[in-house]
Amino acid sequence: MFSRRFEEDGVVAGHLGRYGFMARLTRGPVSYGLNRSTLYKGRGRIAQLRIWRFDHSGEVEILALYDKGWQYGRLQHLRVVRRLVDTLDGR
Repeated sequence: MFSRRFEEDGVVAGHLGRYGFMARLTRGPVSYGLNRSTLYKGRGRIAQLRIWRFDHSGEVEILALYDKGWQYGRLQHLRVVRRLVDTLDGR
């Protein structure tokens, strides 16, 4: 999926299998960031995370949304959230 570690602030977008994503990363851990161990708010680098896929009609279906806290989707899509967080937050 990616060939480098993400060590700078900025927005990253891409695909993981059939899922698309966009994440806003901070340079270092922040209090409102997604904690990579617990997948809850607290001391992480991911300030925002959106995960989507295209449904059968070609429409975008937002599956999970984190914006300084979970809005929805964490539990329903835990495997893909875990894979993205592990990749984006440097494990």
